Amino acid sequence: MKRIIVLALGMLVLALLASGCTTQPTSTPPPVTTTGTVPPGSPIVGAWVLQSMTNAGTPVALIPGTTITATFTQAGLLSGSDGCNQYSGSYTLSGSQIQVSPNLVSTMMACEPAVMDQAQAYTRMLIAPSTWMVSGDQLTIQDTATGKNVLVYGKPVPPTTTMAPAPSPAGSWDLTAMTIVKDGSSVVQNPAGTIYAVFEQDGTVDGFGGCNQFSGTYTTTGSTIAVKDVITTLMSCGNQLDTQENAFLITLQAASTFENTGTGLTIMTTSTPPGKLVFAAGTAVATPVPPALVGNWGLTKMTKNGVAITLVSGVQPTAMFTADGAISGMASCNQYSGSYVLTGSSAIAIGPLATTRMMCSTDVMNQETNYLGILEKAATWEVSGTGTLKITDSTSSKNTLEYSKIA
Repeated sequence: MKRIIVLALGMLVLALLASGCTTQPTSTPPPVTTTGTVPPGSPIVGAWVLQSMTNAGTPVALIPGTTITATFTQAGLLSGSDGCNQYSGSYTLSGSQIQVSPNLVSTMMACEPAVMDQAQAYTRMLIAPSTWMVSGDQLTIQDTATGKNVLVYGKPVPPTTTMAPAPSPAGSWDLTAMTIVKDGSSVVQNPAGTIYAVFEQDGTVDGFGGCNQFSGTYTTTGSTIAVKDVITTLMSCGNQLDTQENAFLITLQAASTFENTGTGLTIMTTSTPPGKLVFAAGTAVATPVPPALVGNWGLTKMTKNGVAITLVSGVQPTAMFTADGAISGMASCNQYSGSYVLTGSSAIAIGPLATTRMMCSTDVMNQETNYLGILEKAATWEVSGTGTLKITDSTSSKNTLEYSKIA
């Protein structure tokens, strides 16, 4: 069961790599990134880990504790980590030449300045026109302009350790009470609304904080636990829910120990006084994706607060739903991608979504903001007998998106 529902940490600063941010003064949105051209059996296909980087002829020592990766697929897709954020895009080969799409999609986490600088330098070299060569288990990418910018990768080393042993927090959990630290004292709160967390066996965690969806990662050793890399949607639901959600996410990320009884999960922090999250076993069950939803859809109507929003002429948001729970498309000005999960016959949760960061005219940007605002808060979906896909958000039945299938 994969319950991917992602939400907003009020105080988390999401940083954008400078290399991924450009300006487009025209009102015409950028084209959707397509897969590149890759000859069959190309040795570049596979997963690679950066071993060395030479910038302007000078070797650059990689920062300890950071791992930079690149995975090239036969379909011309590229994904990996720049040492701070996950990225994805496409690439094209022509003989010994390689061109990575400059419009890479990236998550927006903030890291130490030195790590961010390293990530920017890596991305700048990766997207530059270059040559490539595979020799044994080594991939070398070198820029064609100066020949002084070089990326050298090796094959990843197979893990020598197994997953963290039992006990495990894995499961779907509904928050029933939380103890937070406030003014130097422990304060017990019975949460308003619904708050839950889903800990997956693969070390990921996602859920709903009462206002926003969130996702992140966790590691365990015995009964100790660390939750990190939490990203969220960025909605506001009023002072009470916003404050409660911030307290929940702060406590979750400060987690140090846990106890799983099978019917309940308790997470404790090491602060003085300590914080605590008390969960009961949840009942959510993921639903397989029906064929009716799978495919590429073009937006035909958007309604906000019951009022139809006039779509910008020639600028149509799209949504591609795949059978494995991935979603991507054009938001209006920017491309986006992420994941979704279905529950029951009509419930849907979308996110987190990563987007490019282009700028277009005001009307196009406003349309994109409205579109993503409804899409990321999606609660239900249905495909009518006439083939119209309708998505309704979680805040109001008057906020809807309607699509028709793109042939």
